[in-house]
Amino acid sequence: MDNKTTRTVAAEQVREFVSAILRGHGVPAEDAMITADHLVKANLRGVDTHGVIRLKGYIARIKAGGNNPRPKISVVKESSFGAVMDGGNGLGQVGGRRAMELAIKKAGESGIGIVVLRNSNHYGMAGYYSMMPLKYDMLGLSMTNVLACMAPTGGTAGRVGNNPISLALPAGEEPPVVLDMASSKSSWGRALLCQEKGEPLPEDCFMDVNGNPTLDADAFLDGGTLLPIAEHKGYGIALGISLLCGLLADGPFDTELPHLYKKLDAPGGNSFLMAAAKVDTFAPIAHFKKRMDKTIAMIRATPRAAGVSGIYLPGQIEHETELKRRQSGIPINETLISDLQSLAEEIGLDVSDYEFLN
Repeated sequence: MDNKTTRTVAAEQVREFVSAILRGHGVPAEDAMITADHLVKANLRGVDTHGVIRLKGYIARIKAGGNNPRPKISVVKESSFGAVMDGGNGLGQVGGRRAMELAIKKAGESGIGIVVLRNSNHYGMAGYYSMMPLKYDMLGLSMTNVLACMAPTGGTAGRVGNNPISLALPAGEEPPVVLDMASSKSSWGRALLCQEKGEPLPEDCFMDVNGNPTLDADAFLDGGTLLPIAEHKGYGIALGISLLCGLLADGPFDTELPHLYKKLDAPGGNSFLMAAAKVDTFAPIAHFKKRMDKTIAMIRATPRAAGVSGIYLPGQIEHETELKRRQSGIPINETLISDLQSLAEEIGLDVSDYEFLN
């Protein structure tokens, strides 16, 4: 099979495998499962750029000393509705989850909770965190700063990251509305996926080290930059997230962050902002959910342009993808299968229990 051939694998089997690999590299069982659940959730929702494909890089950083597998995550400062946390240079998914859990707790007590966390690493799919408050009838907000890889308007060198943001709002009978977006037209993860599959990059999204448009993943990954959404507006959004994360948490700015894949032994330094708010603080929850359902239905019923099969709300495609993949399994290509087999061999993991690796 070539690297474009895929297998479909049950989510639970992948989750258990990822957790076993992390445990084999010193990550505590609870933290390993948090990270595994996050990566698999990304795959389930079709955000494959932030799914299990990231495991190989995380393990490389742990082995090189860049990520601390057993971080001491602590609260540095807090008030009734806010807090500053230190991620202990641990896996971003672990620090991110702890930060959102604290934001939810404070929202439950004060109506709103805002937590910033510094000294962490790549935090994965932003929507994972923003959706955490939904089951408590809260809205969620999540964002992070990342390595400077976009130039400010008119510039030719990276000064801000393609910083992501996610907002999730609960509905009633309808799926929640979940906006999950980077401030760039595409992403590092897309480049990694294209490189792995041997496919060209999307057009008008990537630049090489000399500032020229490129469709070559290798050329981009060798010092290139991403293009922002909506030109100067995307740059402005990215800068705003940088300030709300890096500066508000008193962590590094985007230009001070190490390259995730080229400096494996360097501490990450990413900062996050997590926020949760009880809907009842602003509007009765039942009333709000009814209005959400009505608004969603109205938008979905928008007259469609020629050739358009349907109108979608943010997060709807991901929701439908998750429903399908929970039934049919997660598609994993042969290159990723090979990488996972190698990770298993490194720690002497018996793969007989994982059918997809045999």
